[in-house]
Amino acid sequence: MEVKGEYQIGSSREKVWAALIDPEVLKACIPGCESIEQISDTEFAAKVTATIGPVRAKFNTSLKLENVKAPESYTLVGSSKGGAAGFGKGSANVTLTEADGGTLLGYVAEFNVGGKLAQVGSRLVLAVTRKTADDFFGSFSKILDPNARRMDADEEPAAAVMSKTWMAVGFALLALLIWWFLLR
Repeated sequence: MEVKGEYQIGSSREKVWAALIDPEVLKACIPGCESIEQISDTEFAAKVTATIGPVRAKFNTSLKLENVKAPESYTLVGSSKGGAAGFGKGSANVTLTEADGGTLLGYVAEFNVGGKLAQVGSRLVLAVTRKTADDFFGSFSKILDPNARRMDADEEPAAAVMSKTWMAVGFALLALLIWWFLLR
């Protein structure tokens, strides 16, 4: 599943780049991040608690920066293992372009999940993935510039997708209950 977005940040590209590789900034922006440790210039290890539908688990996550072209772009490759909850793998191509006296941060990310995480349903996983990516890049942008704004706002917000998903699940449960009562 692919997730993408853009944020206009009123900071220089060099300042945004420095923040993108700062473990403390990353920890503050990653939803559910309990700790992050820099292993090398391009590798990090993190502990993250995540909830997708009924599945809540702690994940050991490894992150690696690839295709680094400072201060223009990199690919962030990650994998997470959450024991019985399953696993997640993904990558995000992050680009920084000087624009409007600041920096345009763009990302295109792909994620795959397995185990119990994959069993909760692809629409729910996609909605949570979009929300998590938006939360990360939104928080990141606001740390650097309180007036930062999402530039691709024409897409349906992750919260609306999540709300529609839960409404569909609720209606399906209601239909099953009605059917069960009718067949008794």
